[in-house]
Amino acid sequence: MTTSDPHHDAGSVMPASPVGAPAQPAAPKRLTSLGIAIGVSALAIFAAISFHRKPPPEASEAPGMKVAASGISLTTGAPQWKVLKLGAVAAPTERWSDPYPARFKVDEAFAAKVGSPLSGRVTNVFIELGQPVKAGQPLFAIASPDIAELRAGQQKAAVDLDVAKAAYERVKAMVEARALPAKDEIESDQQLRQAQLSLQLAQTKLRSLKVSSSGDNEFNVLAPRDGAIIEKSVLPSQHVDSVDTLVSIADLNDVWVVADLFEADAVGLSAGMKARVTSPSLPGFSADASVERVSSVVDPERHTVGVRVKLKNADGRIRPNTFAEVRFLSASPAGSTEIAASALVSDGPKQYVYVQQTPGHFVRRDVIAGAVRDGRISIIDGLKAGDTVVEQGAVLLDNQIDLSM
Repeated sequence: MTTSDPHHDAGSVMPASPVGAPAQPAAPKRLTSLGIAIGVSALAIFAAISFHRKPPPEASEAPGMKVAASGISLTTGAPQWKVLKLGAVAAPTERWSDPYPARFKVDEAFAAKVGSPLSGRVTNVFIELGQPVKAGQPLFAIASPDIAELRAGQQKAAVDLDVAKAAYERVKAMVEARALPAKDEIESDQQLRQAQLSLQLAQTKLRSLKVSSSGDNEFNVLAPRDGAIIEKSVLPSQHVDSVDTLVSIADLNDVWVVADLFEADAVGLSAGMKARVTSPSLPGFSADASVERVSSVVDPERHTVGVRVKLKNADGRIRPNTFAEVRFLSASPAGSTEIAASALVSDGPKQYVYVQQTPGHFVRRDVIAGAVRDGRISIIDGLKAGDTVVEQGAVLLDNQIDLSM
């Protein structure tokens, strides 16, 4: 039987680890993982630095079209010819402008504003708005103490004149009989003349009122001219002053057509130019006349210029304040030309057209454009008569230039 050595056993047996204690990680494995991560990161950075995006493909020119610094050229069979339309630059001609809004107004040279010459109260009104009247026809009646005073002054002057006449005749007879000295006749004659002047003054005051009598303290205001009542602001029992305008009368045989044009539209207009007036309120109405006046000043609020045309209205068909339209016939400025309005291209600050220099070769040319009339536009500078321009399809050429830039 073998006897165990207690010392030998105690030294040869390793102590066991406590139950549940964590195992220690291996250092070599950690170093290997870190090295792999660093390598992957380095490769990613290198790949990002060396990456170059391919440039976008250059826009290819349209078939049959070549864009160069000198312009655009089209071959004979290019498909773009199907949408292009060429036209010749023409010399300027007289053309009617586009219609401008206007209105009919009374001719102020044949109009009158009527008021009461004296303050008072309206007792009767004899007219209505729009009614035709004749010169001397009563318009309305006014009761006023002032008229009674004027009439009393006239009557007193007439009485004083009769007394002065009788006195003069008596003094004259006595002077002839040598009962009075000659100087008394001279004094009596002077008093007679003063009485005559007083009566004339009283009569003149009454005549200047241009009224007719309708009572001791009442008078009728009369129409100063033939015409129609175009304004009326008087009613019975209304108190009026001598500064009030109560009735307006106008002769409508002649009327004005007044248009307010913006400053740019009024350039080139002058008195004597031909004008054509129409009105949507008067079907079939059209009248040609001449510009009578172009205002020398601009309205400070609306920045418009007043243009006036005079028309005959013998049949009374035209009524004041009716809406109208007016066109003007004017020649373009000297040295200018005209083209189809569709030929003009604009990029904002500049306006230009495409001119055909040689068959199939087009160049862009800056121009200064004027007004548009009937689909044609005036070119003040940049073209000459006989040039050939692209009237339709200029935008196609414009887009191709933008793509090639």
